[in-house]
Amino acid sequence: MIDITSQDWFCDERSQKVMHILASYGKEARFVGGCVRDALIGRAVHDIDIATPEKPQVVEKLLQENGIKTIPTGIEHGTITAVCEGLVFEITTLRSDVSTDGRRATVVFSEDWLEDAARRDFTFNALSVGLDGVVHDPFDGVADLQAGRVRFVGAPHQRIEEDYLRLLRFFRFSAYFAKAPMDGEALQACIELAPKLSELSGERITQELLKLLSSPRPAKWISLMHNFGIMAHLITGTQDSHALEMMCAFEDKPDGLRRLSILLNKDADTVEQVIDRLKLSKKQSKRLRAARLYDGVISMDNIFVQLYRFGAETVQDRLFIYWAEKQFSGLGPAEQSLLHEIAQWKMDPKTFPLSGKDLLERGFTSGPQMGEALSCVEDWWCENQCQPDREACLTFLASLS
Repeated sequence: MIDITSQDWFCDERSQKVMHILASYGKEARFVGGCVRDALIGRAVHDIDIATPEKPQVVEKLLQENGIKTIPTGIEHGTITAVCEGLVFEITTLRSDVSTDGRRATVVFSEDWLEDAARRDFTFNALSVGLDGVVHDPFDGVADLQAGRVRFVGAPHQRIEEDYLRLLRFFRFSAYFAKAPMDGEALQACIELAPKLSELSGERITQELLKLLSSPRPAKWISLMHNFGIMAHLITGTQDSHALEMMCAFEDKPDGLRRLSILLNKDADTVEQVIDRLKLSKKQSKRLRAARLYDGVISMDNIFVQLYRFGAETVQDRLFIYWAEKQFSGLGPAEQSLLHEIAQWKMDPKTFPLSGKDLLERGFTSGPQMGEALSCVEDWWCENQCQPDREACLTFLASLS
């Protein structure tokens, strides 16, 4: 395993400062969870989580007295967000569960590190490390991480019953870390408890599902979930994941929402049901509809119209979906040219150089006729690769008159 103490995020003066402040009253704080797990295998650390035996009010007081901004993001559950010179930390008081119902837990604060670790989902997420660099590993999570085993802390069935989202997290973490065969007991628990997924909120499902879909090879795990009837309890109207696997080969970087779109049957009812189930934002909903419900073909003849009317993101979504469903085995010169134009548009999107004001100044009267004339010039501008400048557009407008 890689030495954590030499890594930038660990050595960062801001990380050291926050940890020393939290230890001011003599109780050790530790980095916990994903940052430790990822650091040990050389993955980039993006989110820094810290655990402490100190109560949240004490944590807040200590940080504020030392000039560090605090946000009570989940203070009733023991979590405070700290922002130290631009670096964000999630700091949580050690806890133990009093009761669980599959959706939420009632907790009490604790000073017992083992109790806190025991309530975490997987062995490699129960890892912690203090400023001394000693890795605390109560459930052999390091060995599981090295072997590529995704293993629940405790009995899988019981742990999923405590929080049904852990079922989906099992597949999500498998997609990122699994190298060994899947734990049979865990898989059986997932199959048996899959109907409970319908009790979870759309927002919680969406967060995990999009992370799963953003993994390097999601098709394998989506296919497993589909074959074992688990996907049906998440969203309806999904199809075979072969097209998803094809599309992953075209992408320059993973995109969970685009990958979700290709899993859905191409009909408006399915799309709307998924949007409603997952409680997608207006922006996400608009993008999903535009990507999945498009029936046309994008070529060099209409690429600029598409880019101008719908934007580079939607055009790229549509292209990748089309190529994947047509089972393109590779991208030739024509496809590369389309991708080049999309990339150029992202860097320098074109703006139509005329507005209604220009037409009013040239004798048009507000109304349908002026709108039709402006649209006509706009279409001509798009057909000419969005290149004509303002004077050229005005000349074309004059020719219409």
